Amino acid sequence: MHIAWLILLLLLWADSALAGVSGCDDLSAIAETPQVDIDSDIQAIFDNHCVVCHGPPSPIAFMDLSAGARDIVTVPSFQIPELNRIEPGQVSMSYLFFKINCSNQLSGNRMPRDAPPLSLNDQALIRDWINQILIFKDGFE
Repeated sequence: MHIAWLILLLLLWADSALAGVSGCDDLSAIAETPQVDIDSDIQAIFDNHCVVCHGPPSPIAFMDLSAGARDIVTVPSFQIPELNRIEPGQVSMSYLFFKINCSNQLSGNRMPRDAPPLSLNDQALIRDWINQILIFKDGFE
């Protein structure tokens, strides 16, 4: 039953990127950045804020954020495996985004742990990247 409530909450969260939901940063005023790329836009955010814990040699929650999209896109989350870390094109169903965008968590702590939240602009770039991910039969593009 817990998972059903979680999924309902995430569906309510949907495209507004948690605008107005208690404890989540409102990104609705930040315009979409077109053509966000993990290598040139997102990896720097991960490198500056995340890989100290989610990087080699022993990434927490088995999530290596130094590895690009490999360990996060369409990979089940460690804490709530019914949700992927990143669900391509669906920020509202991407557990990693929930972890960086909301102070009230379903499980664990807001990320980055023991540090200030990511800037609203960094969160919006990650939101835009997730929403722009396209999956093709032979891989990511």
